[in-house]
Amino acid sequence: MQKLKARWQQFYSWLIDRPYRAGTLLAQRYQILKVLGMGSYGITYLCHDRVKSGDCVLKQVRPSKLGSNKGRPVYDYEISVLQALDHPQIPKLLDRFTSDGQLFFAMEYKAGRNWEDLIFDEGYTITEPDALSVILDLLDIVEYLHANQLVHRDIRIPNVILQDGQLHLIDFGLARYLGDPATYIEENLDAYLPEKQIKREVAFKSDYWGLGHFLLFLLYSTFTPPEQETEAVTWEEELDLHPATQKLIRRLLQLDPPYDNTAELRADLRAANALSSKIHTSDQKVRYT
Repeated sequence: MQKLKARWQQFYSWLIDRPYRAGTLLAQRYQILKVLGMGSYGITYLCHDRVKSGDCVLKQVRPSKLGSNKGRPVYDYEISVLQALDHPQIPKLLDRFTSDGQLFFAMEYKAGRNWEDLIFDEGYTITEPDALSVILDLLDIVEYLHANQLVHRDIRIPNVILQDGQLHLIDFGLARYLGDPATYIEENLDAYLPEKQIKREVAFKSDYWGLGHFLLFLLYSTFTPPEQETEAVTWEEELDLHPATQKLIRRLLQLDPPYDNTAELRADLRAANALSSKIHTSDQKVRYT
C-alpha cells in the first residue's frame, strides 16, 4: 500500500509540476528564458525582467506542494531570509508575486559557473593551496551568515557560483536561524544517518561540514584514479595532502573535535595554505580568472 501511495505521489508531481516553457511571460513582466533547476520544493528559472531590462532568477513553489502544510511556509521563510541579508556575494531579493495561482519570488542573477560545472564539465583543476584559498574566500560569506545567526545548511559545489573571480553563495531554501526547528525534513533527525544529521542540523557545524565536503571536491579535481580497480580507500589514503590540511578536513567533517567558530577555522586555513604552498607549485592562482 505504501509503495502504491509513493508511486501515485510521484505521478501526481510529474503531472502538475511541469515547469513553464521558455518564452512564457509571467506577471506581464518576467519572460522565462530557461529552467535552471528543480528542487524538492521549488522550480528555478532564468528570466528576463522587461521592466528593468535585465536578467534575474525566479523561484516558483512546486504546484504539488502548494496544497501541503509546508509549501507556503517554506516560501515565506526563504523570502524572509533573503530580505534580511545584505551582502555582495549573496543574491538580493527583488520581488515576490503570484501568477496563475502560483507563488514566485525574484532574485538577483549571478552570472557565472557553479563549481560542479567547473569541475565536471570544464575539467577545472585546482591545487591544494588554491583550494584552501577558495574555502577562505567562501568562509567570508559563511562568517557573515553566522554573525546573523543563520545556518545555510546546503553548502555544496552546485550552490557556489564563480563570477569574475568572485564567489557567490546561492540557494537559501534550507537556511534556518539558530533556535528555529529544522522544518524542511519530515522525520526527526534521529531517523537519519549521522552524516545527514550533521548536514541538516540547525547549528554552525552543519556549514563547517559542508565546507569540508566542498574542499574535498576541489582537492579531488587533480586526482587520477588507478587504471585497475582497487579496494575502497579513504580520502586520506587517496589524496596526497599536507598533514595540516588533513587535520583541518577531519575537524570540518567532525571526525575529530569540530570547530567552535569561524575565527579558529580561518586561522587553520591560513596556516594550512601557507604550509602547503611551500610544497606545491600553483599553475592556476585562485583569483579564478
